[in-house]
Amino acid sequence: MGIRGCCLAVLLTGGLATPLVGAAPDAIRARIETYRELGASFKAVNDGLRTDEVQTVLIGQAARHIRNVAQAQYGLFPSGSGPAPGLKTKARAEIWRQPARFKAAQDAFAGAATGFQQAVASGDADAMRQAARKLGETCKGCHDSFRTRAD
Repeated sequence: MGIRGCCLAVLLTGGLATPLVGAAPDAIRARIETYRELGASFKAVNDGLRTDEVQTVLIGQAARHIRNVAQAQYGLFPSGSGPAPGLKTKARAEIWRQPARFKAAQDAFAGAATGFQQAVASGDADAMRQAARKLGETCKGCHDSFRTRAD
């Protein structure tokens, strides 16, 4: 059945990824897929901001997806989906050992995603660029603390 099987439902319509977890490997696969999609949205934002004429429609779509993932991210790290023998994940055990600190990082990302979407809605290219930088900083901060670099 795979990642979209009956044990795990992932709704990506409109960019929202909400896993219904049946097992740790499914939760990990859903998390990986969600963050790959998020990476594609970040690429679209960066590409859209690098042009002479800012591509507000493309950036707006990506901003909605980023905000939706930021809202859904709280369900992407269920208990038992962390590092364990036989489970391949880049998520560090600190996520589950320091849940308040991890939630603070998630909250920072969610706030920055909302701020970015507001900047995009304003149509101000400089505001979009500034908000995109802030959003990227929240991602980096979480990765530095809660994600391994090893494969």
